[in-house]
Amino acid sequence: MATSSRNSPVRIDIVQESEARDETKALYDEIQAFFGFPAVPDVFKLASTRPDFLRVMFEGYKAMFGGGHLPRQVKEMIATVVSKTNSCAY
Repeated sequence: MATSSRNSPVRIDIVQESEARDETKALYDEIQAFFGFPAVPDVFKLASTRPDFLRVMFEGYKAMFGGGHLPRQVKEMIATVVSKTNSCAY
């Protein structure tokens, strides 16, 4: 179903942008428009074989990183620092 862009094997099936159809394609288009670049972030591809999960992930992301007092970029930087502090490889 998918191959990794890295040299490591894919552990779960994902849908690449070029393979996306129907609801997954519509969600990918929405995600790309939201972020303003042509690639779908890999974290969203983890749920790509289940568009219902993908929708929930994306809506959750928007709820967490949108709105509020801090700009999205600051929230994402905080998440990056927390991930690094916790030795998260992603």
